[in-house]
Amino acid sequence: MRIIGIFLFCLLSFVSYGQSQLVDSLQNILKSQPDDSTRASVLGDLCWHLKYSDPSKALEYGHQAISIAAKNGYDALQAYASNNVGVVFWAKSDYDSATYYLEETRKIYQSLNNERGVAVTSVNLGLILQNKGDYDTSLEYQLEALRIINSLEDQGSKGSVLTNIGNVHFLNEKFDKAKTYYFEALEFKKSLPDDQFRQNLHKTLLNIGNVYDRMENTDSAIYYFQEALPYAIDSDDTKSQALIYTDLGHAFSEKGEFNLANDYFDKAMSIYSNGFYENDYDYSILLYSLAQNELRRKNIGAAVKLAEQSLELSKKIQNPNRLKDSYGLLAEVYEANRQFAPALEAQKLFRVYEDSLLNLETNKEIAELETKYETEKKDQQILLLDQQNSLQQAKNQRNSIIIGALFLVVLLLLLVFYLWRKQSQINQQKVLSEQKTRLREAQIQAVISSEEKERKRFAADLHDSMGQLVSALNMNIQGLKSSSNDPLVRNEIVDNSATILDDIQREIRNIAFNLMPQVLTNEGLISALEELIARINKSHQIQAKVQVFGLGERLNEVFEISLYRILQEWISNVLKYSDATELFIQFKAHEEEIIITVEDNGMGFDLSTFENSKGNGWRNIHTRLNLIKGEMEIDTQSGRKNNTLLLTIDKSLALQNNPQMINT
Repeated sequence: MRIIGIFLFCLLSFVSYGQSQLVDSLQNILKSQPDDSTRASVLGDLCWHLKYSDPSKALEYGHQAISIAAKNGYDALQAYASNNVGVVFWAKSDYDSATYYLEETRKIYQSLNNERGVAVTSVNLGLILQNKGDYDTSLEYQLEALRIINSLEDQGSKGSVLTNIGNVHFLNEKFDKAKTYYFEALEFKKSLPDDQFRQNLHKTLLNIGNVYDRMENTDSAIYYFQEALPYAIDSDDTKSQALIYTDLGHAFSEKGEFNLANDYFDKAMSIYSNGFYENDYDYSILLYSLAQNELRRKNIGAAVKLAEQSLELSKKIQNPNRLKDSYGLLAEVYEANRQFAPALEAQKLFRVYEDSLLNLETNKEIAELETKYETEKKDQQILLLDQQNSLQQAKNQRNSIIIGALFLVVLLLLLVFYLWRKQSQINQQKVLSEQKTRLREAQIQAVISSEEKERKRFAADLHDSMGQLVSALNMNIQGLKSSSNDPLVRNEIVDNSATILDDIQREIRNIAFNLMPQVLTNEGLISALEELIARINKSHQIQAKVQVFGLGERLNEVFEISLYRILQEWISNVLKYSDATELFIQFKAHEEEIIITVEDNGMGFDLSTFENSKGNGWRNIHTRLNLIKGEMEIDTQSGRKNNTLLLTIDKSLALQNNPQMINT
């Protein structure tokens, strides 16, 4: 099934007109040698206007704008340029880099007390999470933006945010609710003056068409797609044009009008192939729809090729919905091509992703987040009625109590997810300023796989250890009910319960340390390693030691976290496989580089087998080492004792205060 691809980034500083004419005008301003303030502003504009047509050039302009603005203390211009760079990375489906720059933008706006800027970045971050399949957190950001916009009476952005909220419901297959938000957004936009905000009508019309398509009302879907197309063409929005052509092709294919469907698919394909718009998520949908059309036309060979291409892009962006749909279609085309073994494997993977999306807790969280917004909105209405009519005071007080109770429920929910959110924030801060545009797919998959493995391990720890302890505590509490008035029995149960609470607290500390040691964030890499070594030594399995020479200050956050994870992975392998009894870690800072040596007396291994393994260990080490531009040497040999790992990093990069510039 097709997934909606309409995501609107809300920068509304400039009215759009002929794209090439505007870009030429801005470039002419640069040639006139303007002052730094004007130069930073123009470079930020060029980054925005070239985000689809020339993303590489857009990033170049954006980074220049950030550098000039940061150097001169132009905070507002720095936030504007950083936001635009984040949007470019989003358009390129590089969601981690996009998240990094948008978080930086958000921090600047918060320091400036710019609530509208915070709302804009909340919208953009919500859209990125939408593409990554994290719909509950996406809705949280969108509702936060809507609250700010309502408080500011910002009519220009409200329609877009309503559309984004509809998108979350659409992706959770709540089509009636999504349609309600889309039509509310459409009516709101139509009520505005004929300015830049009404130019976004085509995006809302396209969303309505997609809802009708998913509700199998193909004729209504085609009507709204065709209504949206002229607006998209007039506003020179190549992204929306590509999506509309794709959706029209899909709709006519479902009606059996295959030639007409191909005409629209060809128009969409020309936009991608000519470089007018680049986005792996949306392009995967086009390939998926083309494969469906070829399957219906009985062109099985072409359908197989297109379905496999769509799956490759879905793997690259790691969106659960796209992966589910791609595997489902691939199972169909393989079966039609009489490739029964691959068809069965694809069907199994389709079921895996389908089951993972049926998460009742996610739906519950979304409903509670909506309740929070609705109750806050109701509170404002109650306060207004209280001012207008004092006779309603009793009713208002009763409603305030209800709202307070609901607010406490939401706070409890937020506390449950605190650890998860903390990890997410730390991971977002680790993203570098600009990742290389041609990172190997294997490296990207390694990072994603590592994150998924960590989440599963974290969930298992909570379930296996905490679940048993909580159950035991519950049994003790139940025992208090049945223990009558026997003080000895009740005291024994209370003492046992206190012991269990101590165990729960210890388990929480262990889980928190495994997830992200606080000492790493607060005191730095060396302290974190010393704490890790202390834990290892307590096991009496191995005797470990850390020495530091010449390193008198902390490294920047990206280097500290990357080196910690590399050393943690290596130490884990030593403990698991080498039968070592001694482990020695040494940091030595030279004038231009820092050298980290890890030695153990365990059995060696075949290095080529390690490097070519399909596991995540080697790929995680290699990916993080590339992130900090480090070098690695391993001295080991199968059948020989003693192994050595040698890491070399650039000292100036490791100590600089702006880690986002490392990977430029």
